[in-house]
Amino acid sequence: MIPILTPQQMKSADEEAIHRLGIPSLQLMEQAGRGVVEVLKKTIKQFSKKSFVIFCGKGNNGGDGFVIARLLNEHGARVTVVMMEQKEKLSGDAKINVEKIHPSLLIPFGQLKVTQTIKADVLLDAMFGTSFKGALSGHYLEAVRWCNSYKALKVAVDIPSGLNGETGEVLSDAFRADMTVTFSNPKLGFYRRNAKDFTGKVIVVDIGIPAEAIEKNSGNIFLVERHDVAMLLPKRKSNVHKHSIGKIFIIAGSRGMTGAALLSSLSAMRSGAGQIILGIPDSEYSIVAKRTLEVMPFGLSSTSEGSVAFAAKSVIEKKIAWADVVAIGCGMSQHPETQELIVQLIEKTEKTLVIDADGLNALATRVPILHKRTSKHVILTPHVGEFSRLTGLSSAEIENNKFTIASSFAQQYKVVLVLKGAPTLVATPNGEIFVNSTGNAGMATAGAGDVLTGIIASLAGQGLSATAAAVAGVYIHGMAGDYAAGKKGELSLIASDLIRYLPTTLKQMQ
Repeated sequence: MIPILTPQQMKSADEEAIHRLGIPSLQLMEQAGRGVVEVLKKTIKQFSKKSFVIFCGKGNNGGDGFVIARLLNEHGARVTVVMMEQKEKLSGDAKINVEKIHPSLLIPFGQLKVTQTIKADVLLDAMFGTSFKGALSGHYLEAVRWCNSYKALKVAVDIPSGLNGETGEVLSDAFRADMTVTFSNPKLGFYRRNAKDFTGKVIVVDIGIPAEAIEKNSGNIFLVERHDVAMLLPKRKSNVHKHSIGKIFIIAGSRGMTGAALLSSLSAMRSGAGQIILGIPDSEYSIVAKRTLEVMPFGLSSTSEGSVAFAAKSVIEKKIAWADVVAIGCGMSQHPETQELIVQLIEKTEKTLVIDADGLNALATRVPILHKRTSKHVILTPHVGEFSRLTGLSSAEIENNKFTIASSFAQQYKVVLVLKGAPTLVATPNGEIFVNSTGNAGMATAGAGDVLTGIIASLAGQGLSATAAAVAGVYIHGMAGDYAAGKKGELSLIASDLIRYLPTTLKQMQ
């Protein structure tokens, strides 16, 4: 898993490579430029026949842009470099690299404003790097807005100008990239606030900073990639049977919320579990039984309002004794009797627990029972609103500092916390945070969280640790959503589509 760095951590790793390990800064800049050009070659058909306009600032980011311009020109592409500053104001390696470009390729931004005749297939932003803070102003703000209004493929070099690389803030405006080619490591600000609206797809390129420099300066936040998850997934032996590859007991559903029970149990089945027993209110049994084949519905005593009654506790405990993993909460309702039952089950259950939705609502006023619980392995899967109720903090406070708050909560209560969002984070009891790299806005749809609960429970039942099940489950869930969006579009995506694309996703991961 690749470490996600703050701009300061990246700067320290850079300096470590240059000053202690002896790698020339010009060499790193050259590698950065080559990395961007290689991405462009792979992304753009007949890229040497395209027209590229590169906006270059005065610092190292501008220097990267000059290298890109030279290399594109060598490949035969049409290149225009828009100089945001006069040559005399360029600093360091940028001043060296601009001299390697033919003067005919350079125009000042003022000339662009006057002519307005420039033609571009691709716009590249190399104005400000990851150390930028504050608000764009003056001709830089004007340039960014010009770019944002222009119809072309937009590529940010290392980071979109105007985006804070640590906080993800955009105070005035920022370059709205279709793709950001970032150097060495992804930056923390890419995964905060609404940064994805500006970064577009993030591609990381290696520029030759040694691993020891990165490790020395990195923290505890990691980006989860496909090969990481492929290594986590269980390899099924030839002599397995259904009871050896995951017995999952799911307690879910209530009157009007039987869909949550169906989605969570079917996704668990599709994710490879050997056997699923679905505990539902007996008043809703016939509705669910008509919709299940492989999942085994089991009726539980119900309240007059169609939720699981406290009287079902002893029967539930017998099923828990059978199971490897228990998932609880999806669509169970906030009926007081049901909520009390959930709290007592969370406190006394010894098996691995996956808690979602109304399970989290039951915990909200009694979070300290997590300290008293019997289970050693608990996975909570809140969205920001549910996490707000668990912590007593506002959603805005959480969004502004979600990495720290999520990590603190997971460590304090010794749970694996799946904080759902864009992106979803997995915070662990030992302080590590894993940032998911799959998923799309189409997954903001009713029932998607129930599907995730089933996937995570299934993977835990197949022998993955609580952390591994959460990390892999979130990635697979998002990847299935990406397949579904690719076929149906984000607007038409519904939760059951995720289950339909689980087989495709898991097959690709093998």
